[in-house]
Amino acid sequence: METVVADTCALVSLAIPKADATYDTTSNPDPLQFLLTDCEVTVPIQVKNELQEMAGYDDIHAAAATNVLAASKHFAVSEPLTLDDTPDSLPAYGLDEGETAAIVLANALDSDGLLTDEFNSLARIHAVVDDVTVVPTPRLLREYASEGPLTTTEARKLIETIEPHRSWSDNSYVQKIKQTL
Repeated sequence: METVVADTCALVSLAIPKADATYDTTSNPDPLQFLLTDCEVTVPIQVKNELQEMAGYDDIHAAAATNVLAASKHFAVSEPLTLDDTPDSLPAYGLDEGETAAIVLANALDSDGLLTDEFNSLARIHAVVDDVTVVPTPRLLREYASEGPLTTTEARKLIETIEPHRSWSDNSYVQKIKQTL
């Protein structure tokens, strides 16, 4: 993928390893860094606002959101509703504002991928994207393992590091991805 639009939950998931005291990104892979250096990433302003709000809390998600915001020079921020061929207001997709804005932006930019971790809404998201590949974080990590820059062991370790913080332990999608590593 050359161009990606990312939503809040996926960016936070990718930033969890750096925020987790048990994982050392100086000697282990940093998946957020891989994403931001591997392709052109754009986020809607609504996602940036959600990250800023999340960063105000005092937990690992706040630390992860802070890590994403600290890397903001490596991604573009756009207001999707000001682009050509976009609606005047966000459509009612039954998703939060950031996720909906990410879909509108991915469609407007003809993005290669939409990075989202909305596992319970993947079917809905697939239904409203136009020729954009929907990529949840575990799938991205598996792709990094199959095409580089990760090994399968590193990808599995990253998923297992993110998993307890994102309630992925009982998620059948995540467990299936882990089985394929």
